[in-house]
Amino acid sequence: MDTVPEPGEEPTALDPLLVPTRDALLGGRPHRPPRWKRLWKAGAAAPAPSSEWIRREADGQAQRLGRRTPGTEHVLLAVLAVHEVLGHQPRSQPQPLPDVDDSGGELLARLGLDYARAHAALTAGTVVLPADPRSVEAYLDGAAPGPLVRLLLDEDTRARRLAESLVGALDGPPDGAPNGTPLADRSR
Repeated sequence: MDTVPEPGEEPTALDPLLVPTRDALLGGRPHRPPRWKRLWKAGAAAPAPSSEWIRREADGQAQRLGRRTPGTEHVLLAVLAVHEVLGHQPRSQPQPLPDVDDSGGELLARLGLDYARAHAALTAGTVVLPADPRSVEAYLDGAAPGPLVRLLLDEDTRARRLAESLVGALDGPPDGAPNGTPLADRSR
């Protein structure tokens, strides 16, 4: 589903579930970090700038779904949410964060994923999600959104299980690569 309006066309109304993401991107409502992060010592290692917004939004997605800590499915939701919010910005208005890399969101959109369906599947609890092979922090460690999404979909993560429940097996080439080529090995 392509949410980006054509030139001269006004964007459709933003899904109410995406309003917190839009507000955070526009600076209207900053993400409040979890209590343990607020108590963390100053000067501790912080995520790379390219993954900082993903981490903050994944935390927000997890909290809105009643989870204290995010899993890779919340990272997937975060990337989809930002992609759809950016797609709803009128072309005449400057983008909220020009340094936000949306390559991961574009890849997910090409696969046929959208925020509303992914959020509904998680809310309904119909998708069996085993434990992630690594912590979310290990995935987010300096990863840009495009390579991060490819990594999440290449491994047997909760994000991959969610994506497969919505669009089927991820063996096909979402970006023109030959069948069977892992997403991480495809041209960026």
